[in-house]
Amino acid sequence: MSKVKSAIITAIVVIAIIVAAVFGVVSYNVGTAQRYNSVAANIPLGSEFSGYVYTTIYPQGVISQSEYNAIEDEEEKSSYEQVGGVYVSYEDCDYGDYDSLAAAVQSDAQILSARFGDRGLTDYTVAVRDGVTIYVAVPSAYTYAEYKGNNSSDRSTALTAAASTIGYIVSDGELTLRTSDSSITLGEGDDSSTYDTTRFADEYTDADILGDGSATYPFVSANEDATEYFSSVSAYSFGGNNILSFNLTSYGRERIRYISTLAASSESQVIYVCIGDTQVLSITCTSTIDSDTMQFSLTTLSAAKDAATVLNSVVKGGELAVNYNVAGSALSSTATGGENAALMAFIACIVVLAGLCVAAVVKYKKLGGVLSMSFVILALIMLYALYILSIQVTFEVLAVCAGVLVLFGAANLIVLNEVRAQCKTGKTMQAAVKAGYKRTLWNVIDIHAIVLVAAILMAAVASGAVAACGLILVVGSLASYILYWFTRFMWYVLSSPQRNKFAFGGFKREVYGDD
Repeated sequence: MSKVKSAIITAIVVIAIIVAAVFGVVSYNVGTAQRYNSVAANIPLGSEFSGYVYTTIYPQGVISQSEYNAIEDEEEKSSYEQVGGVYVSYEDCDYGDYDSLAAAVQSDAQILSARFGDRGLTDYTVAVRDGVTIYVAVPSAYTYAEYKGNNSSDRSTALTAAASTIGYIVSDGELTLRTSDSSITLGEGDDSSTYDTTRFADEYTDADILGDGSATYPFVSANEDATEYFSSVSAYSFGGNNILSFNLTSYGRERIRYISTLAASSESQVIYVCIGDTQVLSITCTSTIDSDTMQFSLTTLSAAKDAATVLNSVVKGGELAVNYNVAGSALSSTATGGENAALMAFIACIVVLAGLCVAAVVKYKKLGGVLSMSFVILALIMLYALYILSIQVTFEVLAVCAGVLVLFGAANLIVLNEVRAQCKTGKTMQAAVKAGYKRTLWNVIDIHAIVLVAAILMAAVASGAVAACGLILVVGSLASYILYWFTRFMWYVLSSPQRNKFAFGGFKREVYGDD
C-alpha cells in the first residue's frame, strides 16, 4: 500500500475517533443559553453515583409507630397488636393471624423483586421488614448532566421518575378494563353484537374508586379474568416514540373488539387499564380495535417500561396477594459512593484507558499506536452502548467494561507473542504476521465464543445488575472480536510504507534466513 493511501485511511479513522470522542465525553456551551451535554453526561447512573429513592409499603391494617401514637380512640387503639416497629389490626386486614399475613407479604416481596428485575434496573432493593412490611428502593438514576444542573431537567425530574417507577411496580390488585361512563356498563347476557345499556347486576352497580378519587365501572363482569386477553406486554422506543405494546390472545382479540366497540360509541370514548385502583393506561378509543396487537405511545420510555413491567407481571400470574398502602412520599438518599463518585469513576476510566495505550506504545512502538487506536474505539463503543441501551452505570457495569478491554488486550497479546516467536525463526515480518494470526485464530475465537455465550446467558436468564452486565458484555465481546481484525487491517495500513517492518512493531529478527 502506498504512503498516500495509508495516510488517507489513517486520517479518516483518526478523524472519526476524534469526532466520536468529542461528542462522547466533552460537554460545552452552545451560545449563551444552550449547552451540549456529552453522551457520557447523559447515561443514567446507578445508586453508587446517584443514591436511592425509597419507601415502605404497608398492608391494609398495618400502621407505623407514629400513626399508632396519633390514634385518640382507645378502643380503636386496643385493636392493634405490636409487631416489631409496626402495629397490626387483624380486623382491618385480610388475614386473621400474623403467620398467614407474614407468609403472604414474603410471597409478594418475591413477586416485587421479580418485577424490579424485569424492569431492567441494575440495582434495587426489596426487603421484608418487621415481617409484614416491604421496603423498596431503586436508584435515583439521574444523569451527570442532571446532577450538575446542566440539563433541561434536573435531579428532581429524575427523582420523580424513580418514585413513579416504584408507584407502578408496587401496584396491587386485579387487572381490569374500566370506563368512567356508567351508561355503557352491561349486565347479564352481554355479547359482541347487541347489548343492553342498563346495569342490573350487583357487580356493576358498585363503582370502583381509583387512586385519584374518580369512579369507574367495569366493561365486563367481575368473574371474567382480563389477564386472559393478553399473552404479553412489552415496551420499546422507535423513531422517537415510546411504545407500550400488548400481544393479544385469540380470545382477547374477540373481547377487545367488543370492548373497544362499546368504548368508541360511548360519550367518554376512554378505556382505563387498571391494576387494582391504579390507573396504568388511559386509551382514547374512537373506533373498534380488531388486531392481534395493541400499541400505544407514552410520553417517556420510562413510563412505558413501568407500565409494561407491572402489566406483564399480572398477566403472567404475578398478582400481589395483599392490598398495600404506601407510607408517605418516596424519599431520596445521597450517592452511596459519595457526591463526587461519578466524576472520580470517569477519571479512573480515563486513567485505565490511558495506561493501556501507553503500555501498548512502550512495548510495541508504532504498532502500539495501532493497538491504542483500537483500545480507544472499543472504549467509545462501550460508552455509546451504555447510552443507547440505557444501562445504568454501576461499579459492576464499569468492571465489565474494564474486563472487555482486558479481553481485547489478551487476544492481541496472544497473537503478538506468536508473531514475535515467528520472527525469531527467521521469517519475514509479512510471513510472521500471517503465520501468527493463523496459528492463534482458533484460540482467539474460543475465548470470544466462551465469553459471548456466557454473556448471552446472563442477559437472557438473569435480571437486574447481572442482566445489565450480560448485555454490555455481549456488545463488548462482539466489538472486541471485530476490532481484533480491525487491528490487523490497520497494522497492514500503517506498516506498509515502513521500510523496517520489524522496528515498526518493536520485534527483533534474531535468526536470519532467505526472504
